[in-house]
Amino acid sequence: QEQCELVNIMEAEDINAIAAKISELTGRDPGAFAADPMIVEVKEAAGGIETAAAGVNPQFLEIEKRLDKIEKQIEFADAEIAQRVGRKIGRDIGILYGLVAGLTVFVLLLVLLPKLNVLM
Repeated sequence: QEQCELVNIMEAEDINAIAAKISELTGRDPGAFAADPMIVEVKEAAGGIETAAAGVNPQFLEIEKRLDKIEKQIEFADAEIAQRVGRKIGRDIGILYGLVAGLTVFVLLLVLLPKLNVLM
């Protein structure tokens, strides 16, 4: 904490003001910290086994199971909705194909019947 200084420039929108503040702070840089370095020793417990273990709250596991079940139900409902939409689209495309085929036959009959009557 001795080597940190908090400078709040979050509200500043002027790029020049921000650059000036950065230049000012880099000019005041004292260099290396004068205090002795902090040394952290890591030792194994007796037997060489890790002693720290994180436990899981059983309520968290129960909530996670419930959320998974809800997620599966939502995915199932989405799949059902997609299937119904697909059926409706398929029906509509079938109706369109039928109309196009019917109109094609109707136009062909309108064009060909007068020509057939002339030949007979």
